[in-house]
Amino acid sequence: MRNSVEYQIYIGCKDVSLHGEVVTRETLTQMVVRFFTDRQIDFSLVPAKGGFLHDDGWYSVEDTLCINIIGSSEDDIIKLGKSIKMIMNQECVLIVKNDLQTEFR
Repeated sequence: MRNSVEYQIYIGCKDVSLHGEVVTRETLTQMVVRFFTDRQIDFSLVPAKGGFLHDDGWYSVEDTLCINIIGSSEDDIIKLGKSIKMIMNQECVLIVKNDLQTEFR
């Protein structure tokens, strides 16, 4: 087993300005897969539903994509999160960091 770090980025599909889905979860999935494939980064994706209370008091439930990344640098993950947030016009993204032990068999 080796020590590693797992990051999870949760990104919703509703545009913060329009309060509606401009990019579908399927389209976002294709964009993320292409991004990680081009860079040969280990990842997995999990579709989800998420709820979020916005700064202006608006609460939304939306299609969400959870991106799991193992072994990347924290700086790269933060840059990625900011890029996805900008592309999807989101108020924020959630980034979770977990220490773990991994073994590929």
